[in-house]
Amino acid sequence: MKPWRTISSKLLIRDQWLTLRADECELSNGTILSPYYVLEERDWVQICALGSDGRVLTVTQFRYAGNEVCLELPGGIMDLGETPLDAARRELLEETGFEAERWTHVGSVFANPARQTNRMHVFLAERLNAGGEQRLDDSEEITHELLEIDTIKARIQDGSFSQATHIAGFYMSLELISARVRSSALDSP
Repeated sequence: MKPWRTISSKLLIRDQWLTLRADECELSNGTILSPYYVLEERDWVQICALGSDGRVLTVTQFRYAGNEVCLELPGGIMDLGETPLDAARRELLEETGFEAERWTHVGSVFANPARQTNRMHVFLAERLNAGGEQRLDDSEEITHELLEIDTIKARIQDGSFSQATHIAGFYMSLELISARVRSSALDSP
């Protein structure tokens, strides 16, 4: 399978948050697609923050485009020049007031590589410290709570934890936790 060839690209929108372009593309079979819209956004981070009791730190906020109050994992857009880990540390503190002593990169995935260029970087944060205060942006109104893993699974099933990328990050993190448990069980005499 061959990559598509970009014949031309027309910039439609560019601001601090996103770039939208209309490309003319040629597929390997000679088919021309025009316009083919591509949305360029900055990468973002998502944090599965695990309390010492095994509960997961979640946030709730209103999401305008979906017109829904959403239960989700903490996270946000990376600032220019920021590493994924630095962004994850910042977002966890800003949205919840929590910091973590132990950070593990779980993985990086595309949200929708058919139309979007950015990736989501998922981190597992452990050994939480609730010593800080939220530092919300003007556009944010966020509450947070620690929920049992089974409660989040039930909320996924009933549709109240409904964002695909957050579900993916949650289960990616659970798989890492399970792998650790399996590994430590094998290491035990």
